Amino acid sequence: MIKIILVPVDGSERSAEVLDTALVIAKRFDAHIKVVHVRERAGEPFMFSGMPAAYREEYAKVSNRAVDEVVDRVKQQFNGFCKENKIKVTRKPSAAREISASLHIHEGNPEAVLDRESRLVDVIAMSRPTKHRIGGPGVGELHESLMLHSGRPVLIVPPASEWQAHRADRAAIGWNDSVEASRALGMTLPWLVQMKKVTVLVSKKREAGVGEVVDYLKRHGCKADYHLISGGGNVGKKMLAACGEIGAEFLVVGGFSHTRTRQRFFGGVTSHLLANTNIITVMAH
Repeated sequence: MIKIILVPVDGSERSAEVLDTALVIAKRFDAHIKVVHVRERAGEPFMFSGMPAAYREEYAKVSNRAVDEVVDRVKQQFNGFCKENKIKVTRKPSAAREISASLHIHEGNPEAVLDRESRLVDVIAMSRPTKHRIGGPGVGELHESLMLHSGRPVLIVPPASEWQAHRADRAAIGWNDSVEASRALGMTLPWLVQMKKVTVLVSKKREAGVGEVVDYLKRHGCKADYHLISGGGNVGKKMLAACGEIGAEFLVVGGFSHTRTRQRFFGGVTSHLLANTNIITVMAH
């Protein structure tokens, strides 16, 4: 069951969009939304080392003010979200069957903090990574680290121009007979059993064994079938096209079935979906 949803935020519009999707999930499962913001310490650029102390102090003050302003935006966004949607604000999740939310402000390295905060949640909701971002990843863009180190599924939310938060009722599962695909399927069963239809996307090469996957889903109460996609080429692109054909708005896949090095050099399903998915996509490693 999905009872705790982790949402890393940075006060941006994209964070607000993820919160809206997290609310849809929370309503489905009477879940708690755990909102986390990491207040990053502003590092001093190495080229400032030769600058007079007064310049360095002024830079530190300006940087800290900028960080504090982000924290203020996060608090305003969280409070506005809870007030508008009449969500109970708590310090931590409870056993009550109700929708609640909590805000946690931490300081430090975003990757380390979020890896730690993700240990005892059921799903991590994040915005689709921003293309052509200048600088390092933002607090809401540490998808790879969380996928590989949290042991939890990562749910990717497309931008509002492509996706409006709503309850999806048709799901697709990308199946390649990998451990990652098996984990993704198992972790998303609470969703899948509530779907009106679940379709297993499989290549011709894997068709012989897909019946067992369909039977497994049916045994758990899913209305399941399968759909063939052609092998070779950009499999991630073909998966999204197949989802469009069958009307699926919720895609489940195993993340990084191949090594990240291979993904970066040769591309891969995970990389393509992280950059291009236009429907809710859940990945588990």
